[in-house]
Amino acid sequence: MTTITSNNEIDSTLEWYNMESIGLETNFEELYNHIGSLNLEKEEPLISIILPMYNEEKTIKTVLEALPRSKTIEIIVVDDNSTDDSLSEIAKLKSIVNIKILKHKKNKGYGGACLTGIKHSKGRIIVTMDSDGQHRPEDIYSIVKPILDGVADITIGSRYLGACCYDLPTTTRLGEAIVEKLIYILFGQRVKNNQNGFRGFNRKMLHILDDIKYQGYAFATELILKAAMYDYKIKECPIHVYDRKFGSSKINLRKLTLNLFACIFRYYLKKIKMNILRNENKI
Repeated sequence: MTTITSNNEIDSTLEWYNMESIGLETNFEELYNHIGSLNLEKEEPLISIILPMYNEEKTIKTVLEALPRSKTIEIIVVDDNSTDDSLSEIAKLKSIVNIKILKHKKNKGYGGACLTGIKHSKGRIIVTMDSDGQHRPEDIYSIVKPILDGVADITIGSRYLGACCYDLPTTTRLGEAIVEKLIYILFGQRVKNNQNGFRGFNRKMLHILDDIKYQGYAFATELILKAAMYDYKIKECPIHVYDRKFGSSKINLRKLTLNLFACIFRYYLKKIKMNILRNENKI
């Protein structure tokens, strides 16, 4: 166990579980081959996988067991002050390599948990994915390959380009379609699955996270808008998304809707101001 002295909002312990392979049948051959071709020399991890977690005792152990295992990959779980046995389930694991566990003293929301994990990550590429079992770990390669190849700075997993393995609620599809149109009209970026939590981005982008305003689920849209304003290359990538087998979504639809429109309006005003300043500097 290692002590953290980073900030007062995180409990003072960072736990490491150093474990051996469990022989789970998952296919990461393409990912491992690509990493092997890079001839990495540094000991720092290439990829950091961050899983924000709040009351996912039924799924977190299974999700962690299914992740890729490599010295070049670090796994970070951010417990957003869970009230169930999520941490106890992780403690039962005996066969995973290098899991960092960060625990919030107070619930900070989805975006806040992601930001904590990002702050404590070391990878050149950062991947976030859900801890509820809706994302397929094998799709990590689809997320990181465009970044490794230099064709994207940030990637967003898309069930519309890949597969949605359940009946998607009409309200969810309609909401994403409206946000998609607004982002395209106002910011020139087309991202269909704009609320997906399965994403990757280059570490060089971390500066855009310094003043994040929305630490709930609107974080996903804010990240896209800030990336667009700084002219980073955004790419949607095909993934598989599954229905939750346990529990229910933590999303407050009314709150999310208000935050999304507020976020888009805020950054559109910022974009206008930036354009005005650029034009003034040209004169």
